Amino acid sequence: MPTFTYQATDATGRDVSGTIEAADRPSAVRQLGGKGLQPFKVVEGAGKAAAKVGTKAAPNTKGKTAAQIEESTGPIKISSSQLQLFTEELAELLEAGMRLEQALKLMEGKGTDGTHSRIASRLGNLIREGHPFSSALRQASPSFGELYCAVAAAGEAGGSLGESMKRQARYLSNVSEMKSQVTIALIYPGFLTLSAIGVTILFTTFLIPRLSSMMSRMKNGVPKGIQIVLAISDFMKNYWWLILAVMGLIFLAFWVWSHSKTGKPAWDRSKLRLPMFGNVLMTSFHSQFLETLASLTGGGLPLLKGLELASRISSNQYIENQLQHVIASVRDGASLSRGLEKTALFPTKLLEMVRIGEHTGDLSGTMRRTADRCGRDLSKSIEKMMALLQPVIILVMASLVGVMAYMMISVIFETVSSINKR
Repeated sequence: MPTFTYQATDATGRDVSGTIEAADRPSAVRQLGGKGLQPFKVVEGAGKAAAKVGTKAAPNTKGKTAAQIEESTGPIKISSSQLQLFTEELAELLEAGMRLEQALKLMEGKGTDGTHSRIASRLGNLIREGHPFSSALRQASPSFGELYCAVAAAGEAGGSLGESMKRQARYLSNVSEMKSQVTIALIYPGFLTLSAIGVTILFTTFLIPRLSSMMSRMKNGVPKGIQIVLAISDFMKNYWWLILAVMGLIFLAFWVWSHSKTGKPAWDRSKLRLPMFGNVLMTSFHSQFLETLASLTGGGLPLLKGLELASRISSNQYIENQLQHVIASVRDGASLSRGLEKTALFPTKLLEMVRIGEHTGDLSGTMRRTADRCGRDLSKSIEKMMALLQPVIILVMASLVGVMAYMMISVIFETVSSINKR
């Protein structure tokens, strides 16, 4: 009877490995499931695998350049939109009852996107060689992140790969929608900001220098306020290189500090406290964290393992450190709600929803519904931030225009007064 080498996750969330004898790979997976293990890699014994490797024909690279060889054998990078489309199509085919290998073959044949077809072909070849789907994803492309592969492994072990891919497609769609909302919301403020910078440059380099010659001939002298504006304009015109150099040094020093071991956690924590922006960042984190954890645990992955993977969704060092405390608390036997309560990341209403899910036994469903609610709150937070940000930018532009208008009116008034006195 063949021997299979496996890597799996036990009931406590720890990774274990070993060997098991079974008639075939599906039988090995069922035996491991009966022992309370959730395998994410099951391959036939080293002897047989080595024989396969020894007899495998080398790829034909004759007449190909190094770039072409790398393109045909190296990892394939795909965009987030291509990843979402690939996942949605695969989920639909698997939900319709089609086997994984057949679904990939169909996607390879009908794909109009060259990258799309190459991914399906690469995955199909790896699966035919005996690799599990989650392992094939890791080898095929780095664009399939650790979270994606973990969801696939959980669905593969639980026999619900189609449902897992459907959840993953929904998650990718939600993330893409949130990014689109933020991008669209920033278009108008960004346009206003560029307009304000353009108006400032126009005034300081063209209008003010022209007015200064007229103001210097004023009989009653130049008003104090205008003198200050003219001095600023002259300084910017003569020492613009110094201003750019100082700004560059300040930016470089801040970048080095914000990426250092001591500065990054402090800056990441400060970002969460920024007016308007901090609330948007926190709400976005709540939505992504709950949706990810719901997808992982809903696919059969243990809570502790799901927490370890979901803690990597945020690049914020402060948030990641806080989630490590949650993982340690759950590992010690505490409930999820109790672990989340010990951090300063989650509001009371969100903790109450998690407690309800724990009491009802539908934690993943409750977290997914709470993530949807957080997504709606995120949309409202973005709208509120944009509603407050736009008047601020308009006020700054109005102030600049007002200063210039004051200077021009002062010149006209002094000129008219001089003519009347003649």
